[in-house]
Amino acid sequence: MTKTPAARLAACLLTLGLAACGGGGGEAPSGEAQTGTGAGGTGSTVAAGQPIPLGVQSVEDTPVARLPNHPGHTPIAQPSPQPGAVGQGLSLPKKIQYAHTFVVSPKGDDSAAGSEAAPFRTIAKGVSAAGPGDLVRVLAGTYDERVALTKAGTADAPITLQGEGSPRLTPGPGSGAVVKVQAPNWIVDGLEIDCQGQGVFAVTFEGDVRGSVLANSELHGGTLGGGITTFNDARGATVENNHIHDFQRTGGNGDSHGMVIQSTSKDITVRNNDIHDNSGDSVQCLGPEGFSNLPPADGVLIENNHLYDNRENAVDIKTCKNVVVRNNRMHGFKVSTTSKGEAVVVHMSASTVTVENNDISEAAKGISVGGNHDGPVPSGVVLRRNRIHAISKANGGDGSGIRLENSDGTQVLNNTVTDIEGAALVLGHGTGGPTSNLTVENNILDGATDVDLGGEAPGLKLVTNLYGGAGRFITGGSNSAPVDLEAFRAKSGDKGSTVGRPGVDTTTYAPGSDAVDKGTDVKLPFCGRGPDIGAVEVGC
Repeated sequence: MTKTPAARLAACLLTLGLAACGGGGGEAPSGEAQTGTGAGGTGSTVAAGQPIPLGVQSVEDTPVARLPNHPGHTPIAQPSPQPGAVGQGLSLPKKIQYAHTFVVSPKGDDSAAGSEAAPFRTIAKGVSAAGPGDLVRVLAGTYDERVALTKAGTADAPITLQGEGSPRLTPGPGSGAVVKVQAPNWIVDGLEIDCQGQGVFAVTFEGDVRGSVLANSELHGGTLGGGITTFNDARGATVENNHIHDFQRTGGNGDSHGMVIQSTSKDITVRNNDIHDNSGDSVQCLGPEGFSNLPPADGVLIENNHLYDNRENAVDIKTCKNVVVRNNRMHGFKVSTTSKGEAVVVHMSASTVTVENNDISEAAKGISVGGNHDGPVPSGVVLRRNRIHAISKANGGDGSGIRLENSDGTQVLNNTVTDIEGAALVLGHGTGGPTSNLTVENNILDGATDVDLGGEAPGLKLVTNLYGGAGRFITGGSNSAPVDLEAFRAKSGDKGSTVGRPGVDTTTYAPGSDAVDKGTDVKLPFCGRGPDIGAVEVGC
């Protein structure tokens, strides 16, 4: 029996303790039962404290067999296993018994039996014949058609649409996305979807799609609003281990994102993808503000991705709630006509958003919270254990590591912000309202200016941070002369912070002795006598 892409990935990642979801590919003719490795597993957590591979992982005989030609797939370096590290590796495949196998080939005929010897011609015919537990094998070649997946599988018997040899789909007659997932428990695996410069999405998820997964595929070349979108009460979609790139839009605002999570979407996972060179963001969670009264997206997980070199941002969270952005590598964000070059933006009326354990570099701004909004300001935002470095003022960027504007109750905990051409932390400048009830604790803040404090930060709590050796602070407006730590304390109420030598290792971002065991307990796991200041714990 042919080894499936999922099984191949499981084997190639064995040393990492991970495996990917995927479909099957066997030699059994139509109607004959077949055992294989299918997708839809429950997922696996990585061994405690161990680093998680980032971005798309190579899978033989799929469009992601050869990784994109750039560095960045290695896990985020760490000096020792990190306590309480969170994140999930790629989903575990599980053994399933295919009820029937159907075969599709460019040399086939839709009036045939759909067997190995007499394959169907179109994918549409293959998926129309398949039911729960069935496998549709799509052989190498080009398929000019649009495919709608409307028949539901089950949690124990998903329907698998499996590419073999990287079959290529292009937009055929009709309208809408090239692949429309409109039912639960579908596994779409190993396809190249080439939008050929047309104004179409490559893949859409709509309605109840729980258990449906897009995996091990390459999507590119569209000119609509993005490569993938979830909308119309989409619930439970997973987009995992894909290469998504070069979605470029020239009309309107020019935005074409790698993935757009729209209002009414629920429980959406975006994991281990490479998303780059789009004219918008890598991932945007789009709110209803300005055009509808629909409920916001609720329950979004963005983890282990490699997000880089878009015209706008890596991640843009508008009015969405219950969002987690963790363990991603983000870099290459410059000032453009439509962006200030931020890697991460959390604004509008976003609520309950956690941004943690990310590596952010080579941007004009690291993380931005607040700014423009139509309704309530962002609330319940937590920024913790992020590494933010190599932030530049090039091309008019403000070069800030973390910038906080209108928001309420944001917590900035145990981040390492270093090699910053502007201010490591900017807050309270009143854009769209005050930065209210902000907590900044246990951070390494080391920039040309360590903190730029405006006059609108009621309820501010600054505790036990380590500021860079220059000890430069601004309290009278961004164009005012810097002051020392004592004057900054008098203005800000800072307690227990010090100016010292962060001594951050430029590979692992382990802190120096001035930070080790010097932090306060903010209910994050730690090693040693006490928490370290900054994103990384040493000596674990």
